[in-house]
Amino acid sequence: MENEFLFGPWGWMILAAVLFVLEITAPGIFLMWFGVAAAVTGLIVFRYELSWQWQLISFGVLSLVTVGLAARYLREHPLMSDRPLLNLRATRHVGKTYILVDPIEDGRGSVRIGDSVWRVSGPELPAGEKVTVTGADGTLLYVTKAGESEAA
Repeated sequence: MENEFLFGPWGWMILAAVLFVLEITAPGIFLMWFGVAAAVTGLIVFRYELSWQWQLISFGVLSLVTVGLAARYLREHPLMSDRPLLNLRATRHVGKTYILVDPIEDGRGSVRIGDSVWRVSGPELPAGEKVTVTGADGTLLYVTKAGESEAA
């Protein structure tokens, strides 16, 4: 067979290894399932002699099955993080109180948080006033005067 290496069992095992290495270097857990499908296809080809067309069909079907099973499992058992707000920087500030560095005029102003200046939206307030963050949208923080409720 001229495609013995490419579509032989070792070809599938090498593809599986490459996909597993790519999974380690790339974020997410997606390529791993294709790696599992390639490894299982390789095991099948070790046991049974299949034409390259049936090998590709097996890999495609196994890929759909592994991705589907993984999606179902992860939907029922979502991954938990000890830092769920890691990539939601603005959301981390909700409920905290800061001092306005620029007055809120026409609904916009700014506060200093650490070494950064954040845009804020809220009622007209002078610079130096304490404000509490009530929400966030991207990098814009929604604020109210400290001590007032959000509905006020």
